[in-house]
Amino acid sequence: MLAAFCTGKEKIEVREVAVPAPGPGEVLLRVGACGICGSDLHFYRGDFPAMPNMSLGHEFAGEVAEVGEGVGGFSPGQRVVIEPLRTCRECAYCRSGQYQLCPRRVLLGTFAPGGLAQYVCVPSYSLYPLPEGLDFDLGALVEPLAVAVHALHVVGVSAGERVVVLGSGSIGLMAVLAARAAGAAEVVSTYRHQHQAEAALAAGAARVVEAGEVAGRERERADIVVETVGGRAETLEQGVGIVRAGGRVVVLGLFTQAVRLNALALMLKEVRIAGGITYCRPGQRSDFEVALGILQADPQRARRLITHRFPLERTAEAFAAALDKSSGSLKVQLTP
Repeated sequence: MLAAFCTGKEKIEVREVAVPAPGPGEVLLRVGACGICGSDLHFYRGDFPAMPNMSLGHEFAGEVAEVGEGVGGFSPGQRVVIEPLRTCRECAYCRSGQYQLCPRRVLLGTFAPGGLAQYVCVPSYSLYPLPEGLDFDLGALVEPLAVAVHALHVVGVSAGERVVVLGSGSIGLMAVLAARAAGAAEVVSTYRHQHQAEAALAAGAARVVEAGEVAGRERERADIVVETVGGRAETLEQGVGIVRAGGRVVVLGLFTQAVRLNALALMLKEVRIAGGITYCRPGQRSDFEVALGILQADPQRARRLITHRFPLERTAEAFAAALDKSSGSLKVQLTP
């Protein structure tokens, strides 16, 4: 089979490797679509060291090709979407549904083989049936949407609240979709590029604001701020400045250096800051199930976020397009 690897800064290699065999409790998946995430781009840019013999990709959906020993409930030919976490399933975090905090968690596509391959082995407990009406392209959007769903449940968004999303990359746009679905009265999104502004409005934002103007225009008007930029941006300090007294800020952006923060404003306004990492099962429904429901309710709104599709053989072109915002890229997907 073919699989794609990041072998150095801005270096992608697609090569032939053996098709893996599913072990006990595992399923061999034939990948139908896999998205490129911002965290994949951090490896690609060299912000973090990549494992050159580990295929990237954690936003993927596909078809069951083979089941391993002890797997029940899934059979070859079944279409599924993958919650790409391997966990111990034994610790207190896992038993309480907070498996995103499992000390032995592994995100597929980082320290275990990911979806930028024609086939990949995944734990059977990570599978969700892909509902009728959702194709593999939409299935590959469930993972990033679940990240945004999780962030909003971490800070407890309520119907009627006002949400400001900092950043209109793919996770920022997913946060717009998730906030609308959660009943936010108004969602405002910031942008750097014009195509991002148009995409945020199409995703359901009531208004968009240029990133450099948000501090002056939105000061202390937001109940919740969702930070999705990370890197070296000053968006965390911006978030504390624009959220109302007693408001909440949730951080989804992956910061690559220490950030500046106005601790006096944080204290005087009693702002609550929380991080959000992947997804969990906070109650009867997991974040993944909520995300699947959002996509089922309005699949075409989400589909507009997919701007580029490439075959697996052109993974290097796909990463270059995802990194270059002048290409108009939002969500870039590969179809192995």
